[in-house]
Amino acid sequence: MKVLITTDWYRPAVNGVVTSVRNLAEGLSALGHEVRILTLSGSIRSYREGNVTFIGSVSVGMVYPNARLRTARGEALVQELADWKPDIVHSQCEFSTFSFAKRITAACGCPLVHTYHTVYEDFTHYFSPNVRFGRFLAAKFSRHVLAQTDAVIVPTEKIRTMLRGYGVT
Repeated sequence: MKVLITTDWYRPAVNGVVTSVRNLAEGLSALGHEVRILTLSGSIRSYREGNVTFIGSVSVGMVYPNARLRTARGEALVQELADWKPDIVHSQCEFSTFSFAKRITAACGCPLVHTYHTVYEDFTHYFSPNVRFGRFLAAKFSRHVLAQTDAVIVPTEKIRTMLRGYGVT
């Protein structure tokens, strides 16, 4: 099976999403699946290195430490991934690379599975001066993103409970 994993966070960053992506890629590869990763570059330059495609991005560390936002569309590289025709796309982040995941699944007709890693309600202080309004935005955003997927994986009971509260099953 051909599996494309999309993520805004990847090496050299060290966090739970990066660990999950690396473990998933290594586990799938060990089972004989062909795995490619689409992520953000640490610079404005887009490039491919082995099975990893990096799309140009800029720092948005003022929003969240070490966060990046794509600048380049990376059309040729994204088209190469669509032409590879993955059997499934597994997105790991809701921001920059999620739009690529949607585009590739639409082009290939394959399912989009998403792992929802972050309880955004716990991070409202990064994007809203008002906690209640921040929680409202987090719920609205989460419902919007997850409605565009074919399946959602949650790594913890806390996230499952939160999403059920948002009306996501």
